[in-house]
Amino acid sequence: MALIPLSDVSPADWLVDDPGPAHLRARLGPSGFTAHVRVLHARPGEGDRDEGHLSDPLLDALCQVLARHTSTPSDCFFGLWDGYGEIHGGDAVDFLSAFSGSPRWPGRVFTREKPPPPERPAFSSPVMSGPRLGLGGEAYLLFGGPIAEAGRWGATHYRSGAPRDINSPNLMWPADHAWFVTTPIDGTWTGVGGTSDLVDDLLREPRLEVVRQRYDEGALR
Repeated sequence: MALIPLSDVSPADWLVDDPGPAHLRARLGPSGFTAHVRVLHARPGEGDRDEGHLSDPLLDALCQVLARHTSTPSDCFFGLWDGYGEIHGGDAVDFLSAFSGSPRWPGRVFTREKPPPPERPAFSSPVMSGPRLGLGGEAYLLFGGPIAEAGRWGATHYRSGAPRDINSPNLMWPADHAWFVTTPIDGTWTGVGGTSDLVDDLLREPRLEVVRQRYDEGALR
């Protein structure tokens, strides 16, 4: 089951209208949560961290904890940054798929090979031309679905049949607003705001490396 792209971005109004500074909302979500943490983009004990992305094992571990701290785990929202080349197709992703799939037999010696058609976008035309969620100067596609489906965007495959390797969600929250998750495109950690019980649960999770985070500008430096 894949997430469902949404043409109505009003579920994000609480984030857009929140009085917290725009930079903090983009990095740590809306104000008003009791506690905040950073989930580092590496397994405990590992040094290298992915930039702007949670690997599948880390994302799954995080979502399993988050699901225990919302009354609406089947009704959540997911923002995906609109700037990823894999989303738009055309020249933006041709280089990503040029060598995927089975090798082709060479053409005749004196025949110029016809260039392949450009890659199509990852989503349908109504989705690609639909509204975006604006936050901190960036634009996001909005999807809905269960927290257990986080990152399963339902994107079309490349013309070779290879699946698209699209980023983990940049924004996540449940319908009951029990928590908020941000994965900035240039960061090596994911911010989580929620209750003290959620934060304590995350700090105890052995599959994640988690540190406490303040909700202020100075803590982001």
